[in-house]
Amino acid sequence: MSSEVRAGMLLVASPALLDPNFADTVILLLDADDEGALGVVLNRPTPVPVAEVLADWSPVVAEPDVLFQGGPVSTEGALAVAHLA
Repeated sequence: MSSEVRAGMLLVASPALLDPNFADTVILLLDADDEGALGVVLNRPTPVPVAEVLADWSPVVAEPDVLFQGGPVSTEGALAVAHLA
């Protein structure tokens, strides 16, 4: 079994992880290489509607139509996870 971390994997925080940025999180890994990793937290919804912050995105957002937060990231940008059918 390979222990290589790669895009598409789900990372589930162990109970021993005490960093408040990642405690109790489930992260979808979007990219990973020797420089680091990028992912989105899937289980920390906020009460903030997407339309309130990103009005242009609201027509294509599925339920729940709120922003999610997590990790030590900038609040000046956003990432989206999409399913293209």
